[in-house]
Amino acid sequence: MKDGGNQQPASIGVDELVHRVRLLELAARKNVGSLLAGDWQTTFVGDGLEFHEARRYVEGDPVRRIDWNLSARLDEPHVRIDREERQREVLLAVDVSPSMYSGFGRRTKLETAVDLAATLAVSAIDVGDRLGLFLWADRVLAELPPRSGRRQLFEALRLLLDHTAPWTRPVLESDPRSAIHAIERRRGRRFVIFLISDFLDHDVPEDLRHLRRRHDVSLLQVVDPFEQIDSSPLRFAGAAPEGVPRSGVVVTSSAAFRSPENLRRQAAALRIATLAISTNDDVASRLGTFLQHKRSAGV
Repeated sequence: MKDGGNQQPASIGVDELVHRVRLLELAARKNVGSLLAGDWQTTFVGDGLEFHEARRYVEGDPVRRIDWNLSARLDEPHVRIDREERQREVLLAVDVSPSMYSGFGRRTKLETAVDLAATLAVSAIDVGDRLGLFLWADRVLAELPPRSGRRQLFEALRLLLDHTAPWTRPVLESDPRSAIHAIERRRGRRFVIFLISDFLDHDVPEDLRHLRRRHDVSLLQVVDPFEQIDSSPLRFAGAAPEGVPRSGVVVTSSAAFRSPENLRRQAAALRIATLAISTNDDVASRLGTFLQHKRSAGV
């Protein structure tokens, strides 16, 4: 594991850490019980082991995967989709920037993100996949290379818990490109990627177009209902989470937050599936529905 930041999590004893990891795993396993094993069946445009289906060609698909016979019959280019049956590598890229610590619902955005990541981590390990983890803000703060087994699951859950401690460093902005570029550096591999963030005031990075060409990518947007209220600007004393001085009067409104519909529309143009999950939502049911839809839609 590599740790690229100088954040200092709150110090806790080994027994307490093990206890917290076990509680997180138990909660995640309860969620996993609601997911069907088949939901992890993933398709790639590329060299798989079993033909799955064909679909229309979209920009960025490998030209060598074009099914020329089918394309000639239908008079428009189609590509062959293969099903990936060998052990997959699942990467969870979780935003732990300051804006994720806010929340006015049942839990904070970060707690919701940890719940999502832990559920996906347990599910991946249980079906024999290799699990990797990136924690990022304006840069990658910690990285766990993909491996399989229960020890890897423990390390991933421990790392998630470590980075839910209060921040003891200057405020940093969130930049999804830091995680995207870190993943791109792992060349020669194909990943199932879940990018988990509130996508605060960020458009979908164009970098995702290149990532999507080789990998199976999903964007999981954690939203707080308060942030989505269409209202006049609000003024209150405090500190904005990112991008401004740490104290003073904060002025905010719903315009400051990325609308789930806007994110979905931008991602759809890149054939990337998105899920907007509220801090009040039940993670298991929302994630299960999303994975079933993703599987049936072939994205």
